[in-house]
Amino acid sequence: MYDIGTYVFHTHCGVCKVQAIEPLSGDDSGALYYVLTPFHGDDKNNIVRVPVENPASLRRPLTKELALDLIHNWPNVGEDLYISDSKARKVAYDTALRSGFVEDLATLMEGALQRKARDGHLNSMDAQFVNRAMPIVYGELGFALEIPVEEVPEFIRKNARKK
Repeated sequence: MYDIGTYVFHTHCGVCKVQAIEPLSGDDSGALYYVLTPFHGDDKNNIVRVPVENPASLRRPLTKELALDLIHNWPNVGEDLYISDSKARKVAYDTALRSGFVEDLATLMEGALQRKARDGHLNSMDAQFVNRAMPIVYGELGFALEIPVEEVPEFIRKNARKK
């Protein structure tokens, strides 16, 4: 169980603060919900509720050490990370967004950004994925490193090991 005032990672919204643990108004079942406020991104001003009995979409945020390790081992820009088969790419995008694994999101995001650099644009599926993944990845890394989200891409560029 997560305590009120702690931060959690939600697979859809990124890092969130647990504001309360309470039942839904009008629900007499007695079921409790985590009341979360997202830390960053498009969902920042929303409230998210997750059942206490089924917190599968929640985990602890990355520690600073794990964030630094991820950045040091950032997906290699010299390697082609883009999945050219659109059906396989769609499955990979959906799977990564559902799981919330930042490592998977980062690799797929870098692959899409490689395509953008190569072709000068993103197709709608790639653009939607990048627009959804980027705030989640950069938001969690910024939170773990205690730096503004806007500084995360430059921090990655300076600290990723060249492979």
